[in-house]
Amino acid sequence: MVKNEETVRGIILASFLQGEYGRRLLILTDAYGKITVFAKSAAKKDSKIIGAIRPMTAAEFTISKGRDAYSMHSVHVMDSFDEISTDADIMFYGSYVLEVLDYFSVEGMAPEDAKAMLNLAFLTLSALRKKKIAPVHIRRIFELKMLTLEGLYEEKPFIEDEACVKEWQRVIASPLSKLYTDAAPTGEFCDSVQHLLNMQVQVKFRTLELL
Repeated sequence: MVKNEETVRGIILASFLQGEYGRRLLILTDAYGKITVFAKSAAKKDSKIIGAIRPMTAAEFTISKGRDAYSMHSVHVMDSFDEISTDADIMFYGSYVLEVLDYFSVEGMAPEDAKAMLNLAFLTLSALRKKKIAPVHIRRIFELKMLTLEGLYEEKPFIEDEACVKEWQRVIASPLSKLYTDAAPTGEFCDSVQHLLNMQVQVKFRTLELL
């Protein structure tokens, strides 16, 4: 066993080539928030983890900490969300979720905050896969809940419509486990979330150009 080796749960947010066969991964973990992990020889054809280093993969990662980053030793995949990556109708929404998570997550997050963000990610991707709610509405619910977790929300929506207010307050107060079970978003709700996002986030997410 490698010194300081440990196992964390997480979702891969992004994967980049590192040298000829290596990969540099950004992983949102339950223990440390977003960390950089190097997977040596991961892209070789005979690699045991080549199918487990794609963005959106939820897994248990066995890692050890180096001077500036972590090294990966093994992966146990819990969910790869293949249905999303192969479905054009929801693929870009899944990518957008990862991009938003990358923006808000940092290394050194308090474990309870990291776990909440990770749970939100998993539940949102699961909701996209189930297709019981329109993906555009899943996006807006996800955005408002993310802003709520970050303390960047408003108590009331910007459009004083009864259904909009009800859904807004439901999303803010809802435990993550019930976030998508009783969803009733409206056009007014979506517009209000967009207005809040414009106020609180001063960056243009690249994936939005594809939605």
